Order: sequence, then structure tokens, then C-alpha cells
Amino acid sequence: MLTTKFQLGDLVYNRDTREDGLIRRVYERNGATMYEVALPRMKDSWGRGYCISDWDENVLQLSNNEDLKSSPLEGGLRF
Repeated sequence: MLTTKFQLGDLVYNRDTREDGLIRRVYERNGATMYEVALPRMKDSWGRGYCISDWDENVLQLSNNEDLKSSPLEGGLRF
């Protein structure tokens, strides 16, 4: 069973890349917990869509980006 620090829908901050993103999927790769994360194309808004990236759990913390938390998810994110 996979034990994780974060869940689907959590907004997280990557300390290495200095980016915020929304967790779409959680999986394991080579014994490490990994997250598929939606990254907004604009730093503090989902208005221009998003890209997808895979992040290792060890570089993440919960995000405190209030602008991104309150930005509407235009078009919605698909989990």
C-alpha cells in the first residue's frame, strides 16, 4: 500500500522549481512516491490553462498561493 503526504486535489509547492501545482494523480516509481501535477501557464491563475509535470514527493510542501487557490479552474482539471 502506498503511503503519501499529499492527496488528489492538493495544491502543492515544488521547492526545487519554485512552482505551484495541483495534484492530479499519485503513483509509485522505483520505490518513490510521485505526483502528476497540473501547472498553471500563468503563475497565479488557471485562466490560460495548464501543463502537466511529474514531481517527487521529497521536494513538495503544501502551497500557500492564495491567488491560485481562488482562481477558477476554467475548463476544469481532469483527474
